[in-house]
Amino acid sequence: MAEGLALIIEDSMTQANIVGRMLQDEDWDFVVARSLAECHEVLMHQRPNLIFVDVFLGEENGLDHLTQIRERALDATIAVMTAGSRQESIDETLKLARNSKVDFVLRKPFSRPQLRAIVESAQADAAEGRRRKHALVIDDSHTVATLTAQILTDNGYRVSIAHSMEEALDNTDIAHVDLIVTDVFMPGMGGLQGIRVIKSTWDNVRILAMSAGLASRVSSDRATSAAVAAGADAEIQKPFKPVELINTAIHLMAS
Repeated sequence: MAEGLALIIEDSMTQANIVGRMLQDEDWDFVVARSLAECHEVLMHQRPNLIFVDVFLGEENGLDHLTQIRERALDATIAVMTAGSRQESIDETLKLARNSKVDFVLRKPFSRPQLRAIVESAQADAAEGRRRKHALVIDDSHTVATLTAQILTDNGYRVSIAHSMEEALDNTDIAHVDLIVTDVFMPGMGGLQGIRVIKSTWDNVRILAMSAGLASRVSSDRATSAAVAAGADAEIQKPFKPVELINTAIHLMAS
C-alpha cells in the first residue's frame, strides 16, 4: 500500500516523470495535471496528501492559483517548484513564491534528499491529521539550535534550522513560516538586523528572540529588549526550560 498520494501540476511530462519516479522510490503514488484546469478536475475526485506546483504552466502562473488550490486541498502539503523563466529570473520567482502561503519552495533541479524531506513532512502532517505549524530556529550554536528544535518538534511543530541569518534568508526551503525563534548575537548579519529584514518581508510571522547576553558587555535583558525594539514579538532568556519556550510560543501563536 502506498504511503500517500501526490499531485504534480507540471506542463512538462519529462519533468513530471522525474518527480514521479522520485516519489515512487519513496513508496508514494502520484497523478499528473498538465494545466490548472486539469488540477481542479483531479481535486474534485481525489484528495492528495502532497501537491507539487510548477510556477510557470504555459501562459499561466501557478502562484496566481495557490489560494484556489489550498481551498480545495486544505490539509495537503504544498510545494512550489521553479527554474525561472525568460521574463523573470529564478531569484525573483523564488522571492514571490516564498511570500505565498505554501509549505516548501524548490529551485529546479532539486535532489532526492530535498524531496524526501518534503515527503516525510507530509507523512507527519497526515499522521497528525492536520498541517503543522512551521517553526524556524536560527542559532549559530548547533547544540542550542538542535535542543530548541527538538522541544518544538515534540510539541507538534514542523521545524527548520539555520545557523545564521544569511542561511535562513537564502534557504529556498523556508517558505511559509509561522514562528521564528532566533538568537540575538550571531556572526554576520546577526539577530537584530535579521529581525528587521524578516518583519519587512513576512509581517505576519511571529518572532521570539532569545539571548544569554554578550559576556560582560551586554546583559541578557538589554539584548532581548533591543530585539523587541527591532520587531521581535517576544523575548526569552537563555538558558530556558522547555515549558517556558512552549508557553511563550503558544501565547505568540494565539495572539
